[in-house]
Amino acid sequence: MFSLSLFAQKKDSLKTKLPIHDSIIKSKNTQLYKKLQEESGKSKFTNLLHNAIFQPVNPAYKNTTNKIIEQQLNRNFKDFQGKQIRNIIITSLDPFGYSEKDSTKVPQKKIDKIGNAIHYKTKRFTIKNLLLIKENESLDSLLILESERLLRRRNYIRRAFIKPQLVSENNELVDLYVYTLDSWSIVVDGDLSADKGKLRLREFNFMGLGHRVTLAYKRGFNDIIGTGYTIGYRAPNVYNTYINAEVSRDVDIDNTYKNTYKIDRNFYSPYARWAGKIGFVRRYDREDLYLSTNDTVIYEPVRRNEIDVWSGYAIPVAYKNDDTHLPTNLIFAARYAAQKFVEKPDKTIDSVSFFTNQNFFLGSVGIRYVNYIRDQYIFRNGDIEDVALGYSYFIHSGYQQNSTSGNYYVGVSASFNDYFSKFGYLAGTIEYGSYYSNGDPRQSLVRLQSTYFTPVFSIGNWHFRQFAKLNSIIGIARKNIILDRIDLNGENGIYGFDSPQVYGTRKFVFSFKTQSYIPFNWLGFRMSPYIDIDLGFIGSEPHPFFKNETYSRFGLGFLISNDFFVFENIKLSFFYIPKMPGYEGSVYRFKGSNDNPFNLENYNYQPPHIIKYK
Repeated sequence: MFSLSLFAQKKDSLKTKLPIHDSIIKSKNTQLYKKLQEESGKSKFTNLLHNAIFQPVNPAYKNTTNKIIEQQLNRNFKDFQGKQIRNIIITSLDPFGYSEKDSTKVPQKKIDKIGNAIHYKTKRFTIKNLLLIKENESLDSLLILESERLLRRRNYIRRAFIKPQLVSENNELVDLYVYTLDSWSIVVDGDLSADKGKLRLREFNFMGLGHRVTLAYKRGFNDIIGTGYTIGYRAPNVYNTYINAEVSRDVDIDNTYKNTYKIDRNFYSPYARWAGKIGFVRRYDREDLYLSTNDTVIYEPVRRNEIDVWSGYAIPVAYKNDDTHLPTNLIFAARYAAQKFVEKPDKTIDSVSFFTNQNFFLGSVGIRYVNYIRDQYIFRNGDIEDVALGYSYFIHSGYQQNSTSGNYYVGVSASFNDYFSKFGYLAGTIEYGSYYSNGDPRQSLVRLQSTYFTPVFSIGNWHFRQFAKLNSIIGIARKNIILDRIDLNGENGIYGFDSPQVYGTRKFVFSFKTQSYIPFNWLGFRMSPYIDIDLGFIGSEPHPFFKNETYSRFGLGFLISNDFFVFENIKLSFFYIPKMPGYEGSVYRFKGSNDNPFNLENYNYQPPHIIKYK
C-alpha cells in the first residue's frame, strides 16, 4: 500500500564523493508530456498546476539542473590544496532575497526588505570564530568542508559556502571568500490542549551573536488552574573556544520546576581533541506511583538536586591515505554524576528504594570514526544537509553508590552508519548494560536500534523518500515498580499512543514513513504530505516476545516547513489507532507536534553513561 518504486542513481564512492541524485525522471512518451506542457502554458492556472506536478520537458534544463546539483554536492579543491591563505573575507547575508552563490541577487519584494530590516544579521566575527581555518595557514580542503558543515549546523545559518580564489600577483597565495545566508531567527510557537496551553518565543541569533534566548508563558484551563513560565539563555562558542554556557528556569502550571546551569563542550568535529561538561540541575516533580494494595495511582512530590561532570580526550590513531577522510579517534572519558533527594516518597510507597541518593563514577574508552556526506531532501526541502557516516565501539564501566548498597556497572555499545548509492542510508546501534552485585546482573537491558532511508527519487517536480526505524529493548531482572517499566507512549513508542495501562519489560516498535517534498511554496512555507505506520509489541516474561499484545497506528498528514525560518518542522497528523486500552473502541486523532522519530541524533558521541531503559 505504501511502497513506491526506487529509481537508479549515479554511482558514488560513499565517503570520497557524495551522492548525486537525478532530478528528472525520463518519460516513456516524451511527445505526450511536451504536448501537455504546451497546452498548460495557455493559462496561468494550468501552467501553475503543470509546474507543480511535472518537470519541464527540456534537455537544456535537465543538464543545467544536474550540473547545479553536482556543483553543490561535489567540490574540487585540487588547484588550491596546500597554498597559503592570505585573507578570509566574510559576507553575511540577510535571509530574504539573497543568495550565497549569486552576489547579483538582491531582494525585490517589499516584504523581503521589511523582514531583512528587522533582522539582526550574523556578525562577521561570530562566523569567523566558528571556522577551523585561519589566515597565514595552508589550505586544507577537509578543513574547508568541515568549516562549512559547522556553519550549517548552526540553526540560524541556512546555507554556507566557502570559495577559494588564487591571488593574481602570487599563485602561491589564496583568498577565502566565506558566504553565509541567515535564517530568520525569531520563532514564536506553542502547544494547546483541552487543559493547558503554552506560548513560546525564541531568538536563536540574539543581536547577531549566535546566542539563544527563550521565553515562554503557560496557563491551565478548566479544572487545572495555574500559570507557568520558561526563561533561558545560551551562549555558544564563548571566547572562540567552542565552550557553551547555559542557564534556564522552567516552571510548569502545577508549580513543578527545573533549574539548569551548565557549561559544556562537545566533540563538535573529528578534529576536536577534548570535550566536557559541568552541569547542575535543581528540580521539583510530581511522580505517578501505583499502589497495588488498593489499585490506585497517586501523585507524590519529589525534589532532587543533580550534578553532572565529565571530561573526554580524543587521540587520532589513524588517517586515511587520501585527503578526503577525517581522522579515526581513540576517545577516553571519565564522568561523575550525583543525585540527592531533598523530598521523596516514604518507604510505605517506595518499598524498593527507587528514589534513593546516588553517586555514579563512570569511565569509557572506545574507537570512533566519522565522516560526512552532503545530501538534499532528508529533513529539509532542497537545502544541503550533512549526514554522518562511520562507526564506533565503546565500553562504559563504573560504580553506582547509593544509600543502601553499591553496584558495579558495565555497558557496551557498537554503532555504524553508511550510505549505499543504490540502497540508501542505514544506521544501527546495539547496546548492552547491566548492574552487578556480588557477581549477579541486575536491571539489565539489551537495546537494538536501526534507522534507514532510501535514496531520493522523483516524480515530476516532486521528490520522495521512504524512512524506516526499528527500536527494540529487552529488560532483564528489572525492579518490581512501575517506574522501572517501559511503555509505548512518547517518542520511543507509537506516535500518539497514550495509555498508562500498557507497560512491560520489553518491547519492539517498527515505524515506516513515506515523505514527499513539494516543489512550490508560499512565503517560504511548504506543506509536504506524508503517510506513516507504527507497529508495536510489548510484554513481559515468560510470554514469547511476538505473542504479546500488538498495537498499531495508521496516519497521514503534512510536514510544515519554511525555507527561511529557524523553527523545527511542524507535523500535522491525522491518525487511526485500532485499539488503545483505556479508550472505548478505535481512536481517531488530529495532532500537531515537532516530533521527528527518524532523527539521527542517537548516533552522535555520548559521554560515559548508563544506557537508558525507555
